[in-house]
Amino acid sequence: MRVSSNTSYELGIAALNRQQATQVKNLEQISSGRRILTPSDNPAAHVRALEVSQADAGNTQYASNRQQAMAGFGMLESILGDVTNLLQNAQELAVYAGNGTLTGSGRSAIATELRGNLDELMGLANRTDGNGQYLFSGFQAATKPFADTGSGIQYFGDEGVRMVQVSASRQLGVNESGREVFERIPASGGGYQSMFKTLSDLIGILETPQTDAAGKAAFSTGLSAAQGNLSNALDNVLRVHASVGTRMKEVDTLNESGDDLTIQYAQQLSELRDVDYAKSISDLTQQQAYLEATQKAFLKVQGLSLFDYIR
Repeated sequence: MRVSSNTSYELGIAALNRQQATQVKNLEQISSGRRILTPSDNPAAHVRALEVSQADAGNTQYASNRQQAMAGFGMLESILGDVTNLLQNAQELAVYAGNGTLTGSGRSAIATELRGNLDELMGLANRTDGNGQYLFSGFQAATKPFADTGSGIQYFGDEGVRMVQVSASRQLGVNESGREVFERIPASGGGYQSMFKTLSDLIGILETPQTDAAGKAAFSTGLSAAQGNLSNALDNVLRVHASVGTRMKEVDTLNESGDDLTIQYAQQLSELRDVDYAKSISDLTQQQAYLEATQKAFLKVQGLSLFDYIR
């Protein structure tokens, strides 16, 4: 089959263009550090890289959520620790108040200290996080949970627990209901009683003069009930505190898993997208040799003439 000069020229130019395009693409890959420059370079690898990138982005978001959760847990842990100390102090005062040698003024001094504890407890129960949201108001994050209505301290939040997605398959509550922490405490006489009422009742007992045997008996009975209620309140706070600690430990474990996933995703993306520089440079050297050989062959073919064929 005869090949015309025109066709021969076009075929030669096409071969040169292909060699140059391959070389340019290899140079682009080396300069960018990416093996896949367009989806058409490797459709399957491109799709897989997108999937891994999305999974990595999700993992990064979960890590951010866990960081926020840990900040909230840290505040809860600190506040519950302060409440624990406050209740232990109140217990010690209640025991000391049972000392039969105390005078009325001595009991009044204890009551004054307990009023300070009650005010401090209100402040702790109404604490906010760094964003101005109340920690113990349930879903009503903008509502101050506890207030003195004149007839006692009342709760104005709800029992909701705000959940945060800390992994693809796990949510954790990052707050506590004020009712669960401060109000739903088994009372010594049955039912439930809030910490606030327990302290208020104890203050009232200490401020009531003991003028006769009946007054002394009422004092003894009330003091015993207050001590039992304080003990139950402390047990409840320690239970909630332990729950927060458990969640913090779980977040630590999830952080370790998340860090491992970050490394895995980075490795997978590198394998899918990154250039193997040693291979690419070797390929570039080989392509340069092919291009030079093609150029020489093209020039030699184009240099031939009819007279060259006749001779």
